[in-house]
Amino acid sequence: MKSTLHLCITMSSCPEYERLAAAVDQILKDLAEKTTLHLELFRSKQHRKFMRLDKELELLVGEKERAIGSLRQHAKEHQCQQPEKAA
Repeated sequence: MKSTLHLCITMSSCPEYERLAAAVDQILKDLAEKTTLHLELFRSKQHRKFMRLDKELELLVGEKERAIGSLRQHAKEHQCQQPEKAA
């Protein structure tokens, strides 16, 4: 699967890029953890907890979209973007 996000994650010369990339990293980690819990709650038929976490996940997905949008915008404005390396 080819990524559509062509940003250089190893940018060390731009503190703002590093801050934004760290925020995206943390949000994606949180999403992975909460999605795993979501599946466990669903499978164990814990409906109330499942629905509460579902609302949290909706908000977290919105946060992820905004964080990635900020990272892309910063990279575009400050040329922090590099082409993806060929595999």
